[in-house]
Amino acid sequence: MRLVSWNPFRDIDRDVARFFENAPLSFFGKNISPRVDVYDTEDKIVVKAEIPGVSKEDLNIYVDENTVRISGQTKRENEFNDENLYHSERYYGSFSRTIPLPVQVKSDEAEASYRDGLLSITLPKAEPAKNRGRKIEIQ
Repeated sequence: MRLVSWNPFRDIDRDVARFFENAPLSFFGKNISPRVDVYDTEDKIVVKAEIPGVSKEDLNIYVDENTVRISGQTKRENEFNDENLYHSERYYGSFSRTIPLPVQVKSDEAEASYRDGLLSITLPKAEPAKNRGRKIEIQ
């Protein structure tokens, strides 16, 4: 058995990144990013994002072989203006989030649905790249 010395700072980078990722608003400006789950099945990757209060016409999804980018805009209703505002915690404005994928996907076969504030993106996995190497004879 191998002993590993205890280091309380070993996971600090991961914990700090998780803290800022899960914060509802960015500390460096008013930018919000949706919370996501990414999971892997035998033949596909599924991304689910919480995006309440946004119409599907105000959402954009861009997929390539390695990432998914979700962006959009939350609009304020015209029911009130700032002069009549008593208390406000909701965010209004643009948001964007890029999610790295664990494997390459077939971006041209991706599908998305949006219902009750939950965006679901299904991405079929790409076939593993075949080894393009070849044996070279020594002369």
